[in-house]
Amino acid sequence: MTRKYEHQTVAVAWILVADRGRAQILSADLPDAERLETVETLVHPASTVHARDLETDGPGSFQERGGERHAGEPETDFRHRTARDFASQIVERLEKGRMANAFGKLIVVAPPLFLGVLRDKLPGPLAQMVAHEIAKDLTRKREKELHERLVAAEVFS
Repeated sequence: MTRKYEHQTVAVAWILVADRGRAQILSADLPDAERLETVETLVHPASTVHARDLETDGPGSFQERGGERHAGEPETDFRHRTARDFASQIVERLEKGRMANAFGKLIVVAPPLFLGVLRDKLPGPLAQMVAHEIAKDLTRKREKELHERLVAAEVFS
């Protein structure tokens, strides 16, 4: 028995505005997209914590190239790990929206490095829904200014 599924076209775009510590999912009715509505805000508290605060009782020392030793913390691995964890959490929420057919188009706005992490985490069907990407950190912008920037970037056309 063969079943044919028709993908319902939804005239709604979801806009993900995220960095490694905060994400906001907004929706806009297409084609006019006159206003943005908040779907959900996600916060990742571990992104604002130093690795030493979670994993040790104080700063240690580490060796850089050239053999120099420094007191402090090599946070790169910790930061990458927390960014990947948060990206997974965001993608899980987006995937729920996709499965519920809540949107037909996805716009992703994130700083370049986090945008790359998000791209790596997106499953195929969700990645195909990405209509636009903006490699900028706009997480601190108010909704009105964010809307103006999205319109200027012609993401709704």
